Amino acid sequence: MILATQSSHDMKTLEDFRRFFAERLSKELAAAESTRKNTIFKGVLVWVVAIPITALATWASASFMGKEYLIPLIILNGLVFFFLAYMLWREVLSSRRFYNLFKGRVIEGIIHYIDERLHYIPHRAIPVSTFVKSRLFGKPVHQYEGDDYCFMQLENGTVVEFSEVHAFSLVKENNQRRQEPIFEGLFAHIRTSEGRVGDLYILPKGLSEADLYQPGRVQAFTPDHSEFAEHFAVYANSGAAVRRYLTPSLMQAFLDFRAQHPDRLLYYASHGRDIYVGMTANKQLFEPNVWQSLADVQSLEAFFVDLSTFMRVLGSVADLSGQPQASEPQPAA
Repeated sequence: MILATQSSHDMKTLEDFRRFFAERLSKELAAAESTRKNTIFKGVLVWVVAIPITALATWASASFMGKEYLIPLIILNGLVFFFLAYMLWREVLSSRRFYNLFKGRVIEGIIHYIDERLHYIPHRAIPVSTFVKSRLFGKPVHQYEGDDYCFMQLENGTVVEFSEVHAFSLVKENNQRRQEPIFEGLFAHIRTSEGRVGDLYILPKGLSEADLYQPGRVQAFTPDHSEFAEHFAVYANSGAAVRRYLTPSLMQAFLDFRAQHPDRLLYYASHGRDIYVGMTANKQLFEPNVWQSLADVQSLEAFFVDLSTFMRVLGSVADLSGQPQASEPQPAA
């Protein structure tokens, strides 16, 4: 049996990250913080300029048309200049310079610190076809978006990719349609180099085979690990898949994740060589906020912990060392 091993890339602690931040990342963060403040200043300047221009335009119009039109002119000019100022203000605050600087230096710096083998493409996402092929979610996907794509190809041929994903289904209720979340969080796809067989699902307790895409292809299995069985449901198309891939290290990693993040859900599916892992999140993990000071590093520490935890989970379901390993003959079903 191949047991997933954690490489040194996955062993960095929060204290390690704090040292890394103080020594290297703080300089990049200072540049992003300066750009953030300049962006806000430009946005405020729009309104500072718009107010006297509106007053001047109103006075000039009233002088030409007569003071009896003063009130209507105040309302008209106010609406026009308010709209123009708002559009310019919004354009300034949505400037890609701050966004790209933050992601290109700060976020990418954290990602490479966690594992330097990872490549980062901010504007790309896991394809919806890959998400659907996991067969983890039975509801139809009507709206799908994502970004912050990371990938790496290991020396042994294994390919790892993940991104933030937001998938929704449209539900008709009382003659109105509303969006119903299917999954929101980090979603990963691993194409392993080793030969694997069978289908295996690990779902949060409370979900069942009926929640999967194309139910009826698998049956329930009760793990020997009582604590794991208390929090997760296991489905597979053969006992061999359970015995081979539901390893003690995988179960412990899932339990560790639940202990650290009791408010989040973890999904797993494997179909032959393809492995899929989903980790829900209650916020957008990679997104900068122009109104929030970057001097508060707690949000970056939380991001580091989230991504490190996710990488540890991936390291428990597949060997990410990149070294070729010989596997034992697969047990009979």
